[in-house]
Amino acid sequence: MGARNSYNDPVVKMRKLPDLLTLSRGLVAAAIFSLGFVGARALEAVILLTILGWTTDIFDGRLARKYHKPPTWIGEREFAFDMVMVFAGLCYLVMSGLINEWLALIYIVVAAVCIAFFRSKTITMSFATPLVALPLIVASLKAPRAALWYLIWIAGALVLDWPRFRGVVREFIENAKKLAQR
Repeated sequence: MGARNSYNDPVVKMRKLPDLLTLSRGLVAAAIFSLGFVGARALEAVILLTILGWTTDIFDGRLARKYHKPPTWIGEREFAFDMVMVFAGLCYLVMSGLINEWLALIYIVVAAVCIAFFRSKTITMSFATPLVALPLIVASLKAPRAALWYLIWIAGALVLDWPRFRGVVREFIENAKKLAQR
């Protein structure tokens, strides 16, 4: 018997899936940003795309661990893909007139200065967290049905992935303590 053709090997294909899911968040981010040109009437679509993006975030890590996949160039930049999606959500909200552009600009400048000064994932996450929540907050006021979908998804994601969520929170707190000691 000869060597297996890696092109047709299902295990090889499955090991590529985490990177494809991570890359898909770049496409989701581009779609969310593009909907800024449509305006506020696209808010439900943005919420659905956001749900899709965060779902890929859950599964890319799970699959990478399941298939014992060593980090690739894409995997090492997974957090950057997450932040691009978060920023796209902010851009959509500003472009569609759902939040004030000056407040967003001030927030971005303060965040950029702090992130550049501290060079810490914890600081980046601290500034990103309100931006992750912002589409849900806006939807609760402007598109309650989409907000309900998002809340149901959040509840389901927490139930299904509680250990991972606790781990992320624990890591954040530990890194925040280290940062405070610098």
